Amino acid sequence: MTQGYIVLATGDPKYLDMAVNLAASIRVNDPRRKTCLVCDRVAALPRGADQVFDDVVRMEQDRRYPHVMEKIRVFARSPYDSTMFVDADCLLAKDDVDHWWRACEARPFSITGFPRRSGEWKGVDIARVLAAEGADYLIQMNAGVFHFDRSEGSRAFFAGLERYYLDRMDALRITNYRGPRSHSFELVLGLYMGLQRMNCENVPNVGENSWMVSTWCAVWCDIEPETKRCIIWKGANHLFGLPFLPMRIDRLSPTFPHFVGLKPARLYNRLAAFYRQRAGL
Repeated sequence: MTQGYIVLATGDPKYLDMAVNLAASIRVNDPRRKTCLVCDRVAALPRGADQVFDDVVRMEQDRRYPHVMEKIRVFARSPYDSTMFVDADCLLAKDDVDHWWRACEARPFSITGFPRRSGEWKGVDIARVLAAEGADYLIQMNAGVFHFDRSEGSRAFFAGLERYYLDRMDALRITNYRGPRSHSFELVLGLYMGLQRMNCENVPNVGENSWMVSTWCAVWCDIEPETKRCIIWKGANHLFGLPFLPMRIDRLSPTFPHFVGLKPARLYNRLAAFYRQRAGL
């Protein structure tokens, strides 16, 4: 059985450079597994791509799947039997990723997250959208890392997710940092998982045992690539929902730090340079 990582880089050429950084970190911390780049058919590969990507898959763009919604289509693009999808703005900072590969063997599709039935997420009222979609709960997550296999169960999951999105894409438009009437892959995925009565119990994302943690709202990041130290202190239980008023600080040690917006920029650039150098780029 083949195992490998897949990274999506379409649209802005900056995502290709970020994908090379990620692939370099994988080459350093998990050299046994392959990495596949999924990119636009006309994209020019950046310097070093041939040294860190084992496979390159070209994909035609489709207006129905803007930007991150293309994640819905990765199942058919993966050349591996067992695939870990990783966002281009992530890095593999630790060498304990075997733990996550083993944990993901239990299910056709795995992602970290937790159920929500009320409150606000992605700028929508959760209770209201659940009532509209006929779901008891949704799974709130950051979809920067997830795993799927090539089983019929996984094939059916992605086919159902795509049908759900295409059927409900107009009703589920939101306003976010990409502008009004945008789509959120995470909202669609979270609702569909709730409709399918799915959970994330096989991949808990807590404390020292964290698969992926974003740097969004991080109080401090302490990542040292040579010693495999990766600690992110994150605010939680924010007062009035404001990111700068956390009621609790959690200490997390993720295998994949997810640099949302490539921030903190100085740290990301230092790590990217380190992994590129170690990968021989």
